Amino acid sequence: MSLTPNLSRRCAFTLIELLVVLAIIMLLMGLFLPAVQRVREAANRVTCANNLKQIGVALHHYHNDYDRLPPSRMADRRATWAVLILQYMEQDNLYKQWDLDKTYYQQTEAARMGQVKSYFCPSRRNVSTYPRMSLSGDVPSNGAPTAEHYAGALGDYAACIGTTGMDFDGPGCAGMTPNGAFEYPRGRKLTEIYDGVSNTFLVGEKHVNIDNFGVGWLDCSLYNGDYDMCSCRSAGNFWMSVFHYGLARSPKEMAPLFGSYHPGVCQFTFGDGSVRPIPVTTDIHILSKLADRNDGCVIEDY
Repeated sequence: MSLTPNLSRRCAFTLIELLVVLAIIMLLMGLFLPAVQRVREAANRVTCANNLKQIGVALHHYHNDYDRLPPSRMADRRATWAVLILQYMEQDNLYKQWDLDKTYYQQTEAARMGQVKSYFCPSRRNVSTYPRMSLSGDVPSNGAPTAEHYAGALGDYAACIGTTGMDFDGPGCAGMTPNGAFEYPRGRKLTEIYDGVSNTFLVGEKHVNIDNFGVGWLDCSLYNGDYDMCSCRSAGNFWMSVFHYGLARSPKEMAPLFGSYHPGVCQFTFGDGSVRPIPVTTDIHILSKLADRNDGCVIEDY
């Protein structure tokens, strides 16, 4: 009997052992992946809140210099509030690219396409997946048959003009004056927010259907004062509530409301500069009280 070891034998996994190892790996991935996703979303939500905080600080700096908030948009299809606060968003070079006496369509390409990272929520848009430029929709609203598309930088936030709808070309939807903190074409003073700045929306996360990023007038440039649906939204709008919730509850909704891609909440900057998450299930009556600067109503818990 030979005592010489059999050197030709090799240690290896059997098929069953390999399957067991793979099953364990898949189980661990199933356990840890949701946790990783939750951590990532928590970080994204903090970044989004910081963006809104920075916007709130910029709005207050603008108010300090001009004794009023910026208008929702300037007259004659010019710039929006998002352009007017660029100098307070550490974007002075981009601000200098803008000629505020010209319409959005007359601006240079460098001005229209200047992206601001703080205008994007990381939970919503991945620069490697979705466009950050408007692909369509930025066409002059004068009905010219040969109208040209003027691409511009997008954004995920909108000013709240109250409950009365968008101020397209008149004072407000169906001629109603916007009753929120923002007004067209002249901004309001913080002292005109009679319900209290801590009880009134300034800016929030606007809802954009995930299939419409950069497409059409619902997601045109944040700088485009011709289509301010892209830079301004109403909240607690009872006409919209006939068809939709007060806040968008999924990425697939089509309503031009406020809404986020954070699970269960939409974040807003208030008149005092604070940033708070609002549950998407918040009753539309409460949203209307938070959007209206002068309704005199007591706001219930939300």
